[in-house]
Amino acid sequence: MIEIRSHFSIKEYNTFGISAFAKAYTSVSTIKQLREVLAYYYNEEVFLLGGGSNMLLLNDIERPVVHVNLKGIDLLKQDNEHVFVQAMAGENWHEFVIFCIENNWAGIENMALIPGNVGTSPIQNIGAYGVELKDTFVSCTVMNIKTGDVKTLHLEDCKFGYRESIFKNEALGKYVITSVTFKLTDITKTNDYQLKTSYGAILNELENLQIEPSIQSVAQAVINIRSSKLPDPKVIG
Repeated sequence: MIEIRSHFSIKEYNTFGISAFAKAYTSVSTIKQLREVLAYYYNEEVFLLGGGSNMLLLNDIERPVVHVNLKGIDLLKQDNEHVFVQAMAGENWHEFVIFCIENNWAGIENMALIPGNVGTSPIQNIGAYGVELKDTFVSCTVMNIKTGDVKTLHLEDCKFGYRESIFKNEALGKYVITSVTFKLTDITKTNDYQLKTSYGAILNELENLQIEPSIQSVAQAVINIRSSKLPDPKVIG
């Protein structure tokens, strides 16, 4: 069952904190709900809302807003050195990075504190400090907005480039990303993982912290650097 709310304030749902209203707002937390709401608005163009970053609202939103709030992180499988982890689209990206670090899964620590949700991360192949999403990306599941069909797109299907993907080009407006699967390194099972510390000021920040390089300290260095350059959107939009 989906709940549609009229004249709904989305001030808390965009990182600029703009006081804007949605003509109609629906939050979906299951694949079934997502399919239902897309079918309900079949003849209308919906406004898909994720983490609310990378958008500046100038007016109220006259299109139906569908908030993709799918949650969950699952360990799909593991081998001698790697884990395959699936995160649902509504998971906060930074919280997902921290979750992986706490489990000793390496590969995305340089992308700590990037705003937004997991589901939007493939759209522009997010990246920071020498690491891009495509480096650990395995696949993503997507739902066709018009048909409700779900399929899997693999690395080669997504045509990743620098801040580029199929989702900004030929697949623009065609799909909703529902989950993303990553291949990460389990650092408890290998000594071969190479930290990426040469980009930007990471090495200098590690020296300031006076701690040994690790996925935990690299993430903390990135967090410190980003925090020194950018305001906290929870305080200043």
